[in-house]
Amino acid sequence: MPPPTAPAESPSRREQNKTATRAAIADAALVLLRSEGPSAVTADRVADAAGVSRRTLFNYFPTVEAALNVPTEVFLDQALRQLEELPADMPIMEAAVLAMRSLADRRALAPVAELFVLSVDTPQLNRLQLETWENCASRLVETVLGRVPRSESLEATVFAHSVVGAGKAAFAHWAHHHAGDLSDASLAALQHHLAEALSQLRDGFPTLRIQASAAPERKA
Repeated sequence: MPPPTAPAESPSRREQNKTATRAAIADAALVLLRSEGPSAVTADRVADAAGVSRRTLFNYFPTVEAALNVPTEVFLDQALRQLEELPADMPIMEAAVLAMRSLADRRALAPVAELFVLSVDTPQLNRLQLETWENCASRLVETVLGRVPRSESLEATVFAHSVVGAGKAAFAHWAHHHAGDLSDASLAALQHHLAEALSQLRDGFPTLRIQASAAPERKA
């Protein structure tokens, strides 16, 4: 009879406090951004709103903009974790689509969508958003190489950046039609765009292929 599996250790009180402090700072920064705009998101005001010192804020984040970027980091991390937990024998593109469809928490998606729109007019935040998406692509390369050992590094890199690019395109498409609208219907549309973008990538853009094959031949 196999020995009983030891229960997973729960986070210590210190780790819980650190997580709560980090979340409080990120939430305070986002609330200020929503209510008063980018100029209000200063270290002093964010620290005061979060109930911490300025020094504590910078112990957790290198910049105030980095605190604002937390929802995007969390969202992309959850997407990667969902992918990594799927069966290893599932085709990687199918797994990517399924992982995206499984992210059904619209409360978590709302601040990501909001920050995507707000970053357009906030250069520092825009730079951090780009870095976060790039980091996601790098992690995805490692995930692909781990799931598909026979894949080449270039192949995995092209795949990862294609998937990340499809995700960003879905956000951009949503922002063009729904910017500022964080209703359930709008966020449901964003969820659909994200899954559909990856499905198009998986299926090789079938509509574009049909249009290309149906196009009349040009006369010489």
